[in-house]
Amino acid sequence: MAGLIIPASAVPRAAAARSCRQCRFHGLEGPDVVCRRYPPQVTVVMVPQPAPRVGQLAPQPFATFPPVVPEHVCGEFAAGGRA
Repeated sequence: MAGLIIPASAVPRAAAARSCRQCRFHGLEGPDVVCRRYPPQVTVVMVPQPAPRVGQLAPQPFATFPPVVPEHVCGEFAAGGRA
């Protein structure tokens, strides 16, 4: 998440050992760190249609993995991630 900064002193050492950054389920999608422990979450957004259906909306599904903060404690921790 852009703009979120957590001071290193605010993270206990035990928690740092089980953070999302060290979890094997974390991954990168562009600038975001995401959790890939479970399948992606699907969100449906109604988007405007081009001509000849101007003024009408159509459902557009988007599938994304939930973004996480690498320094936060991972509740589904599994060793094997990148340090």
